[in-house]
Amino acid sequence: MEIKCFITLDYRALLALRILLKCKLKIINLDFSKIKGVVLMSEEKEITYSTEKREIGTLIDHIEKQYYTVGKHLQNFLADKKQEEGKEIKTLREYMESQRAYVWETWRASNLIQTVLLKNPIPEITVYRADDKSQFRKTVDGQQRLTSIYLFINDGFKLDMSKTMFPKFTIEGEQFNAIETLQGKTFSQLPELWQDIIRGYQLRITTMNNCTEEDAEKAFVQMNSGAKGLKPSEIRKAAMGSDTRKFFRSILDSDWILHALTPLATKGNAGDEILSQVITLLHNNCPIELSKDNIDKVIYGFRELGLPEEIEDNMINVSNYLSQATEIWISNKKKEDEKEGNKRVKNYSTYRYTWLNKTNTVMLMYSAYAALRNNVNVEEFSTWAYKFFQTPTKEYKEGLQEKAIDLKRVEMRLNAINTELSKLSSFEQDEEVEPEIIVDEQWEQSQQVENLEPAITATPESFSEEIQEAQTEETEISDQYQEDARTILNIANNVA
Repeated sequence: MEIKCFITLDYRALLALRILLKCKLKIINLDFSKIKGVVLMSEEKEITYSTEKREIGTLIDHIEKQYYTVGKHLQNFLADKKQEEGKEIKTLREYMESQRAYVWETWRASNLIQTVLLKNPIPEITVYRADDKSQFRKTVDGQQRLTSIYLFINDGFKLDMSKTMFPKFTIEGEQFNAIETLQGKTFSQLPELWQDIIRGYQLRITTMNNCTEEDAEKAFVQMNSGAKGLKPSEIRKAAMGSDTRKFFRSILDSDWILHALTPLATKGNAGDEILSQVITLLHNNCPIELSKDNIDKVIYGFRELGLPEEIEDNMINVSNYLSQATEIWISNKKKEDEKEGNKRVKNYSTYRYTWLNKTNTVMLMYSAYAALRNNVNVEEFSTWAYKFFQTPTKEYKEGLQEKAIDLKRVEMRLNAINTELSKLSSFEQDEEVEPEIIVDEQWEQSQQVENLEPAITATPESFSEEIQEAQTEETEISDQYQEDARTILNIANNVA
């Protein structure tokens, strides 16, 4: 019996058809010019997920063998590497084209390498494949991390530790300084033990099975648009260390703090940001730009060993001093309300003075620190602070203008405070004792890093344009030929 049919097949189904022909199935007048590779003959399968851990060394090998493809930047690097080594350049496999370009700066990639070296956790990598058996996978999420790791292990860049979260770190009980031991080093220049630690680090990889290009693109968009990026203060809070976090919490539980911040703000990041700025000022004992980088260097510098005892004592004394000062404010508030017949505040213990915004609260704490150093009694300070921060001097107001974190603005505010405090009758400046600046040599070194390596990559291209330009050109060929052959055989029988 003659079977006449024109079937639209994909490449996998075509191979299965050839198997059937070898099995002497008589399909007569089959016009191969009609095979367009558009429609799958088998039913669409549901996406499943499988998770495993792979050592970085093994993953590097799989990337080189093209079992994993990561992105355009790494594919180009692989091609150049093979050419330099004089090896034959076979056709490199396709990667997920809707991925953005590799955009990480050298310092960011360096921080990832240090995280791996310290055996700290990093987010999992997500890959996908067309079925659930193929050894070939494309990267959906994790291109920046995988590219950074591969480049470093192949001496693709030198470490830039200028923005490290761990200026001091410990490996096998021995403490090291990031600037001294890592700055400017390539992978091959690291101690063998450290190289082994990096190669042996286990990455968690989740594979999306039975996943089409379209499904992968949808997942990519969801992963990169659904989550809100972390603020610098949130990153700092996570990296400052448990001892410092506990100390911050003890200060933020003080009685006075609720007169400056809402309960929600004290539990959030506002309180941590205020304390971080105050500690930066105390640490330098002089005006300093209150930028993210300067604050990070101070706070991260204390991660391993905790805050110096002198800074902790000063912060505790300032907090107790402000609790007394604000208690005087509240006492006066109660008397004023009773005298003028105002409606009593429901809870005076949480009555908030709205003029104590974040900047003014930082400056209030510094004022208390300066007052304590010069033996200003708390009653006089309380009266002065209450008036000063509601009706500040011209110099202080100018210090509050735009870019208030700049050195010039910070200096203006501190000068205004010190000038006005010195006019108080109980002010007793001790000119014989110069306060010691709490700076250790290692921390100081970390601020003197110059001539850093340039960023690895160029400006990222438009994400939306990449999504529009993405194409789905490849369907993975798997080992399921026999199953497809059976499918075609059933079709042939039904036609017959």
